[in-house]
Amino acid sequence: TGNLGDSFIGLQILINKIKVNKKISNFFINKYYHPELQLKLSNHLFKFANTSIDISDGLIGDLEKMINRQNLSFLINENEIPISSNLKKLISKKKLDKIETVTNGDDYQILFTASPKKSRIIESISKNLRVKVTKIGKIISGKKKSFIIDTKGKQIRPINKAYTHQF
Repeated sequence: TGNLGDSFIGLQILINKIKVNKKISNFFINKYYHPELQLKLSNHLFKFANTSIDISDGLIGDLEKMINRQNLSFLINENEIPISSNLKKLISKKKLDKIETVTNGDDYQILFTASPKKSRIIESISKNLRVKVTKIGKIISGKKKSFIIDTKGKQIRPINKAYTHQF
């Protein structure tokens, strides 16, 4: 999927939680108001995906929704979660937590699971459509085994802070 976290930063700028210069501010606010929808890729998911969901409510929360009470967990590698160069600089400059920043939602990127046997077709479709697809982790059997491997290689328990819809 594409980069995560830019939309969340845009919202933080709009509500005055983060202060940045005008050029950087415009980049993130634009990402908030105009997220990159991966419609071209969604038309091809049936060829390789076992499950899929858009990341609108937050990476961890939407991943847990996708697993949907099955006897499954996930392992995510923080280093593999794609972020923009602007966000990478901002995380460094403002000492932000990457996981905290990229798990808040409003990204509207496609999160999907697929068999490792489908990697060749995924790469081919990604290349043909010019849509970046990134493997950020894997699904593992057994409940309550979900972890994020942080940048130092340490296992941390994910915190689900997904947006909860009120009906």
